[in-house]
Amino acid sequence: MAGHFVLWKMQVADRDACVAAGAGWTGLAHAAGVGNGAGGVFPGWTQASRDDLNRVRSAHGVPNRNNIPPHRYLTFPGGAPAALLAAQLLADRDRWISSLERPSSVGFGMVALCAAAQAAWTGGQSAYRYDALIAQITHGATSVEIYYLGSKEMT
Repeated sequence: MAGHFVLWKMQVADRDACVAAGAGWTGLAHAAGVGNGAGGVFPGWTQASRDDLNRVRSAHGVPNRNNIPPHRYLTFPGGAPAALLAAQLLADRDRWISSLERPSSVGFGMVALCAAAQAAWTGGQSAYRYDALIAQITHGATSVEIYYLGSKEMT
């Protein structure tokens, strides 16, 4: 599974505020030793998986997601965000939302954005990340893939 967006690192307080406002927080994806669907298992946090993640972060490709380390997803229900969640997302516009990314590595693969979110993302205006996130949430269920919570690798 891939996310619509990636946030390499999120602070615990930011995650807690989003969840309290109505976002979801998933279980661990790509846990060490779990089958990867390609005849192998996910390695967990190893030097090789860190290297693959760093290749994605530095705009270099990876062949697939089979060696990507564990991560979790912050999820948002589709439709116009409820008042509490909308207020939280607006408050976070210049915080974690401003660090959202969409790596272009084909092997890493991101979930496609709806047309309005893609237009906001490629438009590059000052609030484009926030605008793209809101457009995607309004369109349907949305996920943000996260690898570090605070300064700790996701476990």
